[in-house]
Amino acid sequence: MDLKISYNWLREYLKGKITVEALARELSLKSMSVERIHEVKPIFSGVITARILEIAKHPNADKLRLPTVDTGNPSTSFRAGEKLQIVCGAPNIEVGQIVPLAHEGAVLGIGTENFTIKKTNIRGVDSNGMLCSPKELGLGDDHSGIMILPPETPIGKKLEEVIPLNDQVLEIEVTSNRPDAMSVLGLAREGAAALGLKFDFKPAKPDLKAAQNMPLSVKVLEPKLCPRYQAAVLTGVKVGPSPLWLQARLLASGLRPINNLVDITNYILLEYGQPLHVFDYEKLAGQEIIVRKAKAGENIMALDGKIYDLKPENMVIADAKAPVAVAGVMGGEESAATEKTKIIVFEAANFNPVSVRKTARALNLHSDASGLYEKGLYPQNTEFALLRAIELTQELAGGKMASKIFDAGVKNDKPLKIKFDLAQVKRYLGAEISLAKVKSILQTLGFSVIGGKVLTVTVPWWRAHDVAADYDLIEEIARLYGYHNLPAVMPAGEIPAGQKDPGFFWESAVKNYLAGLGFCEVYNYSMVSSGLLNKVGFDPKHAIKIANPLNEEMEYMRTTLMAGILKTAADNLNNFSEQKIFELSAVYLPTKDNDLPEELPKLTGALVGGGEEAFLAAKGTVEFLLKKMGIKNWEMKLTDQDCPLWQKGLALDIFLNDKFLGQFGLINDNILEKFGINKPVAVFDFDFKVLASLGSTVKSFLPLPAFPGSSRDLAVVLDEKISWQKISRLMEKINPLVVGVEYLSTFSGESLGEGKKSLALRLVFRAPNRTLKSEEVDGIVKTAVASLEKEFGAKLR
Repeated sequence: MDLKISYNWLREYLKGKITVEALARELSLKSMSVERIHEVKPIFSGVITARILEIAKHPNADKLRLPTVDTGNPSTSFRAGEKLQIVCGAPNIEVGQIVPLAHEGAVLGIGTENFTIKKTNIRGVDSNGMLCSPKELGLGDDHSGIMILPPETPIGKKLEEVIPLNDQVLEIEVTSNRPDAMSVLGLAREGAAALGLKFDFKPAKPDLKAAQNMPLSVKVLEPKLCPRYQAAVLTGVKVGPSPLWLQARLLASGLRPINNLVDITNYILLEYGQPLHVFDYEKLAGQEIIVRKAKAGENIMALDGKIYDLKPENMVIADAKAPVAVAGVMGGEESAATEKTKIIVFEAANFNPVSVRKTARALNLHSDASGLYEKGLYPQNTEFALLRAIELTQELAGGKMASKIFDAGVKNDKPLKIKFDLAQVKRYLGAEISLAKVKSILQTLGFSVIGGKVLTVTVPWWRAHDVAADYDLIEEIARLYGYHNLPAVMPAGEIPAGQKDPGFFWESAVKNYLAGLGFCEVYNYSMVSSGLLNKVGFDPKHAIKIANPLNEEMEYMRTTLMAGILKTAADNLNNFSEQKIFELSAVYLPTKDNDLPEELPKLTGALVGGGEEAFLAAKGTVEFLLKKMGIKNWEMKLTDQDCPLWQKGLALDIFLNDKFLGQFGLINDNILEKFGINKPVAVFDFDFKVLASLGSTVKSFLPLPAFPGSSRDLAVVLDEKISWQKISRLMEKINPLVVGVEYLSTFSGESLGEGKKSLALRLVFRAPNRTLKSEEVDGIVKTAVASLEKEFGAKLR
């Protein structure tokens, strides 16, 4: 999570001399990474404050208006009290407002170049300057309207004199496990520890005496989902613009000032890392606040102006009639404070992070508040933030307490205590760090430390989520001591050899083999829909269903790679008429004890196009892989003819000593039609765990033959169901002088008879110590023909 934080703001909590560069360097070395520093200074000149005296309509443009402003200061280039007419299209201007005026001759840093304001004529009316938005002044990205200054702002002053603009903004990356550091206070605490400075924080002390007690009822019906809820009523509130110092800090952090109440909540969100919300007291039906789950059929119009239908699992804040806020996500429009609000209810609460995350995702409604709650905030923080909100409301909006502070939930959590042996520091870090230094580091971070060699360390509430044991304390000591200060010593002794996993070697090797054959590797989601599984004949009932799927397309864990491979082939069919793709990934099979699924690595590839030759190409690919992996003596058997996945007679199972390795074949046209594929597709599918266990990298060397070989070609007629592999295996065994059996061709036709085929093959003969005689070769050929006739009923053609 990236935060933009004012350096001047951080410095208020750091006592001691320090530069922004030193702070950024030490934070990056020992805490959160400072990505960059932005210099904040005026990018304008000649901009003064002015009051709008009256507003007239533009005679020639409906969307333009003609405000007349009072410059009110003889020190400017205008006479004292001179009235200037401006042409303006902003919708938010009203009579009496104090606004920034760029008069004639003023310079604005708009875009990449300076822009000088000149007197101009707009649609037939002279404009003597320009009223400025925050974006035009370089004070933020908002250009939806003119920047409205507080009513007490003197007019005729240079804008840079009334707004504290000179600052540096640190852009800091805070890791998700450290929500305590996602605030000015948290980062100041880290900065103090990193730099050895004093962290100077004093809790707010507002006037809590209530002049009157406005009735309010607070109930938390789901304490597990809302561990703490605090609220207070304030009266006499005057809603208006925030003081310029507060606006400047919000703008520096990328937030748009709205009014003093909203700005206070955003200010505390940045300062304390605690979301707050403001209700209009008079809009709460029955003056009740109920923290509960939504009821069936309820909805709410949120502050973004959209209506959201709520489900029973969504947490809400409700009054006596209906929800007034989505808990931890966003407030409701109908109960929000407006400029007419006089009595408010401040809310500071803590919500279960999982509940907030599920609600935000289900509603597709996200906010700065939900982003913080999802990371896990602390119930203790609500008290500090609420007191600060009351204090600022009393100072900036004239509010007065009109109730007690309602407090429902956790109040006295017992802090975690960790026994910490100082010897662990040397053991893990290899550095001698003194007891005094260790105590100083931990105490600076807010830990309470007592003891000598064995310390008792009490974890502060703001670190309760990420510090749980002694190894966490060692990490804190290491980073604050400085990783760069730890000794750089090579470990003594030999590094123990890890157990070799053949799967890692073969995974890389097989991918390279297939790439060499022209295949492209693909990656598909492990989560699939029931429809996709059904397309390839896999029943989703036998797959693991995900409890909280992202969408219907990711409802089950895949049990096969074939579905994803075929979908990928279909998606690419318009761009590639022929494809060779493969995936080597895990499938997920349920276990009997309903525990974690079995993750089974599979290798699946597809050859798209090329007619029925795709089958032969797949067969060649399979044989090539098995040969490269050193797997021998495997055999192929015809796949079950009733399997709807394959075309009948064009699919084979591969076995080694009755162990199933995988299968390949042509996909049935009915399956291809479901995917919208109109070309033949051959697929091979292996159990990669079995393949890897059988693979062998052992190579044997045979010297080149010293004597010539001889060969004979045979053509035999036999049953068409007899595979070449059976014939090849038989020929290899008939005589030791047979060193090769080569397939030549197959012919079938009516002249051979029904169910018959003619198979041509070549036998290669060689002796290691002599040249063979013709008579020897002829004798082996006769034996071969006799063996074929005896084993398969083959006849010499």
